[in-house]
Amino acid sequence: MKAKHVLAGSIISAAIGLGGYGMVGAEEAAPPQFAGNKVTPLIDRAFSGDGQWRVIANLYEVPAGAMVPRHFHHGDEFHLVLSGEWEAEVEGRAPHLMKAGDSQYVERELWHGGKVVGDAPLKLLGVMIVEKDKPIIELAR
Repeated sequence: MKAKHVLAGSIISAAIGLGGYGMVGAEEAAPPQFAGNKVTPLIDRAFSGDGQWRVIANLYEVPAGAMVPRHFHHGDEFHLVLSGEWEAEVEGRAPHLMKAGDSQYVERELWHGGKVVGDAPLKLLGVMIVEKDKPIIELAR
C-alpha cells in the first residue's frame, strides 16, 4: 500500500514539475459523449527521445452519477483518483471501485471508462504517453 502512494506522489510531483515547461490548452475537442466532464490540461509536450510520442497530463472532473464513456488511447495511461468514487472498467478486467488514493495503469488501446458513484464528483489525474501523430482519444469500438 505504501509503495502505491509513493508512486502516485512521484507521478504527481513529476506532472507538476513538468508543467512549467509545457502547459498548453487542449488541442483536440473531446467527443460529445464527454459533455459535462471538465478537463484541465496540465502538460502536453513532446516526450524525450525519438519524437514519436507525447506526454499528456490532465485533471478530470466528472459530476456525480455521470459516465466516462468507453474510449481508448494510442498509448498507455495512468489514473490516480484524487477525490470521489469511480466504478472503473478496463477491457478484459472486472469492474472495480476506485476511491481517493487508488490508481490504475491502462495499457495501450485497451478501452476504459466507468461511472461516478456516490454523491461527490470524481476528480482524477490522468497521465498518458501517446503516439504523437494519432488522435489523443477514440471512442471504443
